[in-house]
Amino acid sequence: MLRRNRYRRERILLPGEHEGRRSFLKWGLAGTALLFVGGGTWLATRRTRPAPGIGGPLAALSPMEATVMLSLGERLVPPRPGFPRPADVELPRRVDAVVALASPPAQAEIRQLVRLFDSALAGFLLDGQFRTFSDSAPEQQDARIRAWQVSRFTLRRTGYRALKKLVYAAYYAAPETWPAIGYPGPPSLGPADRGESPPKPARAEEPPKPPRRPRPAGPAPRPVEEAPAPRSGMDLPQEGKP
Repeated sequence: MLRRNRYRRERILLPGEHEGRRSFLKWGLAGTALLFVGGGTWLATRRTRPAPGIGGPLAALSPMEATVMLSLGERLVPPRPGFPRPADVELPRRVDAVVALASPPAQAEIRQLVRLFDSALAGFLLDGQFRTFSDSAPEQQDARIRAWQVSRFTLRRTGYRALKKLVYAAYYAAPETWPAIGYPGPPSLGPADRGESPPKPARAEEPPKPPRRPRPAGPAPRPVEEAPAPRSGMDLPQEGKP
């Protein structure tokens, strides 16, 4: 009975998720060889020039690596009505902020993966392309993305999912994309969520008291004398008696 060969699904971990025992980039001898081609011989390959406006301070990526992520984002997020372009939401800086949340070993692996994806030498050996990804034509970029997506090497398939997650997480976290997808934005935080004490309820206003009538001028009125109480019948004089 023949057994069907099935691809094993790999779970790509982003910063903040629970990491497994093995790195998501180190997959056997083939993966190690690919990393050597992309990283160990990087100085002998063609370099990608940083795009204008990406020379500012970055937390995790280099300007060249941020340029590669921008080129990848332009292909993964094509122009659509109502959606901003990746460059309009500063995608490279947003990707850099997401990568900066990862541990230092994970950051090093992501940078190595970006260099491997952009490498002209790796593209020539695996895909027959002589240019870096960033310097290639749009149709060549799409062909390289497709080659990574369906590659027989687990490292390339896993790396494609990781890079795609980084681009989508950074792009759709931009407030400029929320109206296009119908997202109203995060709910406003109340005082308890911000660590503040709730405001005290306002006291009900008391009705105004009526004004006091002014006292008349002059001497104070004399008190009214009470009439004497009537005497009992025993005290009354009897008839015929003086």
